Amino acid sequence: MTTLHPDHFPSLRAAARRPDQFDKAVYAIADGVASGSIRNIVLKDAKDTLSRAVDAGWEKAVEDPFFFAGRYQQQPEAVYTFYSSFTVMYLHDMLAVSKKLAKTKLEGAAIDAMRTFAAEALPLAEAVASLKDKVIKGRAPSTGPAKPVNPNKIVKTCPCCFRQIAVTDGTMAHHGYQRPGHGWQTASCPGIRFKPLEVSDEGLVWLVGATEKRLSDLSRDLGAADTCTTLPYRVASRQIVQIDPTDARWPRTLSIYKANLESDIRFVETDLSHLRKRLEEWRPQP
Repeated sequence: MTTLHPDHFPSLRAAARRPDQFDKAVYAIADGVASGSIRNIVLKDAKDTLSRAVDAGWEKAVEDPFFFAGRYQQQPEAVYTFYSSFTVMYLHDMLAVSKKLAKTKLEGAAIDAMRTFAAEALPLAEAVASLKDKVIKGRAPSTGPAKPVNPNKIVKTCPCCFRQIAVTDGTMAHHGYQRPGHGWQTASCPGIRFKPLEVSDEGLVWLVGATEKRLSDLSRDLGAADTCTTLPYRVASRQIVQIDPTDARWPRTLSIYKANLESDIRFVETDLSHLRKRLEEWRPQP
């Protein structure tokens, strides 16, 4: 595999919100490929950065000039149908898109733009995919001086985010919250209302219930998807409009909406299974 360098991906780098972070991500992937291993947290951060660049770059190279703001109406029906047959939001989407482009016999400026962008991004997507079985869990050991230890500080497991957090007055100290894989976070973890996981399962019980409700809400939304009368559609990076079933963009928009719900459901189902098992096996720690 060719050695990766940020200069090999000019469109992606130009679309990145922070080119320095993009460069760092490319170098991280290159180092992982060269060494045959990569820290999980390093890979995750790199994938997030590169996927944001892919999302923005695809919009700039393909969607803005050929499909957004009504420009899709200027495309042959076959080209628009082809464009509507896939979604580009993440770096790994380039793997499937490249295969589709290799098979299609369609031509035109829009197809050329897709091919050019995919050809640039594909080596990076393949490199990331090659690291799937080379991930090392955990952070790299610190090489800096040890931090001073507060002998009076009590640190235990938060029952909602499962991080090691200080305990104050019997409950978790205030801290932010981000469930792995959800892609969202808040300034305040709900775990601050509960005792540490070593002491009580009340926080875990709450989390299981909240996750069950999340799954129920997602399943309800998916079941009602075909009866939607409006859906949001992005016509530009910061402009969202509502479209209805009479709009030519509706089939693709509805398909993406349902695919996102199905993806969320799969993730929440897996998450819920792990949480239920954890609750079933919970025992107070001495």
